[in-house]
Amino acid sequence: MDLHPWWSLFGPEVASPDELSAERAQQLAHALAGGAIAGVTLIGMKQAAETESAAVYFEIDVERPQVLEFPIRAIEPIAAVFRKTEGPPSILALRADFPDTPHQNWTPDDAPCSLCVDDRPWAEAKLTATPFDLVRRVQLWLAKAARGELHDPAQPPDPLFFGSLSALLLPASALIESTGPAELVASLRPDNPHLIIAHSPHAGERQRPGFIVIAFHAQPQTMGRFRYAPATLAALATELEKCGIALYDEIKKRLKAWAGLDNDNIRRLSCRVAIVVVFPVVAGGTRSINDVRAFLTHNTAGAIGVGLGVLHQNASQVGAKDAYFLAIPERSLPDPGLPVVPMPVHFAFNRVLAASIAGHDAPDARRVVLVGAGSLGSQVAMDLAREGTYSWTVVDYDFLLPHNLARHALLADDVGAPKAQALARQLGGVLGEAFGHLHCDVMSPSDESAAMLAERMAEAEVIIDASASVAVSRYLADYADAGARRLCAFFNPAGTAVVVLAESVDRSITLRDLEAQYHRLVLTEPFLADHLDNERDGVRYSGSCRALTNRIPATRAALLSALAAKGVGDCLKGQDAGVRIWTVTDNGEVRLIRRDGARVHRVTLGAWQITYDEVLLSDLARMRESKLPNETGGVLLGIADMSRKSIHVAYALTEPEDSQGTSAGFERGVSGVLDEVNRAVERSMYQLRYVGEWHSHPRHSSAMPSQIDIAQLEWLGRELAIEGQPGLMAIAAEDGQFGFVVHYKEAEAPGHSKVRSAGDGRVR
Repeated sequence: MDLHPWWSLFGPEVASPDELSAERAQQLAHALAGGAIAGVTLIGMKQAAETESAAVYFEIDVERPQVLEFPIRAIEPIAAVFRKTEGPPSILALRADFPDTPHQNWTPDDAPCSLCVDDRPWAEAKLTATPFDLVRRVQLWLAKAARGELHDPAQPPDPLFFGSLSALLLPASALIESTGPAELVASLRPDNPHLIIAHSPHAGERQRPGFIVIAFHAQPQTMGRFRYAPATLAALATELEKCGIALYDEIKKRLKAWAGLDNDNIRRLSCRVAIVVVFPVVAGGTRSINDVRAFLTHNTAGAIGVGLGVLHQNASQVGAKDAYFLAIPERSLPDPGLPVVPMPVHFAFNRVLAASIAGHDAPDARRVVLVGAGSLGSQVAMDLAREGTYSWTVVDYDFLLPHNLARHALLADDVGAPKAQALARQLGGVLGEAFGHLHCDVMSPSDESAAMLAERMAEAEVIIDASASVAVSRYLADYADAGARRLCAFFNPAGTAVVVLAESVDRSITLRDLEAQYHRLVLTEPFLADHLDNERDGVRYSGSCRALTNRIPATRAALLSALAAKGVGDCLKGQDAGVRIWTVTDNGEVRLIRRDGARVHRVTLGAWQITYDEVLLSDLARMRESKLPNETGGVLLGIADMSRKSIHVAYALTEPEDSQGTSAGFERGVSGVLDEVNRAVERSMYQLRYVGEWHSHPRHSSAMPSQIDIAQLEWLGRELAIEGQPGLMAIAAEDGQFGFVVHYKEAEAPGHSKVRSAGDGRVR
């Protein structure tokens, strides 16, 4: 098998995983070197001095069908490349002739194929990132590629490009097929220099828009993609020729028609050109959807005409200097190397898109920081502001896009504006006050925003998270430079419910604790059995196959937002922590399920912090009592945050049917355990996971671990080390006593392990 030449050029080989610069690369190499992951063989490791990147080369066994959709081999060479700085690894297929499949990232033409094994934002992905998880995702990607299951046939082709700084906003009329390419004009929005807004030319328009948009329709095609991004107009023309578009002929025809001293022609030729291409996608033999891409030229239309040999710039002293004339005769020039850059395309909001998204849904001046000015956050803030409450600072890093209008509190005039600025302006308009706003990512603000954000957070009396991000919620729970009470509000995936988590005033129960208690409630409350399910497809709101929004009618979103606003207001009137879930049925009935926050215990064992609460301890005591005089036990589920090295134990399963318990010992069975754990994990949208085991001690016994317990714990620690977790065991004993024992590896002494325990957890 020939390896891609990129591997030989990456950097020198290293002998030990500890020589790799990136910690995650070391973890992966150690796991592979120790044979901890079946079906994967470590082949080599390299360290690039200039970029400080580390690469781990391994061969992976692939589960393949008898009939291959793509020529994936039984064993594939893979390289995982890690930067020294924080960020996701790049997964590269090292086989030189690796096939072109869906779900590959764009790479330069001299680099290996890059597999898109995880499309989650890194802030979310790193919460559960382990060597085992990474390898499992590569295995699944290769297996699906072999079966041809990487792509939903109802979706358009994969995105052509990534990383563009600008986006193009198009009216729906750009998609209407006509006898010739449609012509639009476009300009930058002053408060969003990365958004180009296109519209039909207005009669007598005087201001030069800066961009001219030419739209083309490709021939209907089956799913496919450009493997490498065209960097020049010539390369783009070559690719589009395969789709039935003679780009050079069409552009030359336009440019020649615009030659002369006419003001409209001068305007056109002084603009840069945005080339929009509509790709009608055929799936299952029928046309299913349009996939739309845009390419922006660096040069003006006139300069392009000169480069293509059809125009001359006006060099005379007569007329406008920025006019162009026809080149007679036309010159045949070599490729002028005119650069183009890709742009994502967003469609202006219209009736069709709105209907599709809907799917047929005593003044208080306390200082509040709202993080997340999206559909829920904007409506909650507007509802509360209309009641005359709170002095607001709005924090959001996103811009308002057309699809947001279906459920957002902001209006069409704000499309393209920073959400934080526009919502703060709306809130200020309601109450006649000036409110603060910060256009930044709360987790990584820019240097310009960091000081102001820190000041507003320190001044806040309440922080409300409406970001719909687990990473942001946990970040805010841990934010130490503010004493404010914190709340979190979010929709469930199907848009049938809204959840409000409220910390206690003294913050003894935080959002992290309430997240675990919320997931336990979802597992134990029968009415919430399908709370985190979502069987409905999303709606594409732009030209990208991953630009999806949920189908939630505006009526239901408004109703749920109002309930959330009421919940936030009610919680802030009290002192205690709590979880509240409002669910709306199809006929408009509302049901509220609420639980008070359970008192929390925290203990630090080695590098890990273990957290559990009174409800969990009560459940363990109840299950122990039900089996006396015999011992009992089962599985523990919880939230393991690898980036913070914390485990919130949320739920304990009862003993399996084939378990054996006596007054002298307990052996947990295995019947149905895997299915029950998988159901619980899926029901929590994979936020809960297996974190350890629990068992009880008989009457008149303490919660201290026995020698048998320690031996079992050491085995458990070795098993969970593959997942990057410590071994965790809980012991329920007499008189409400509990012990929590952890087996973990010392970071400073690899290969050595310790058992640490903490006791005296009691139900009081």
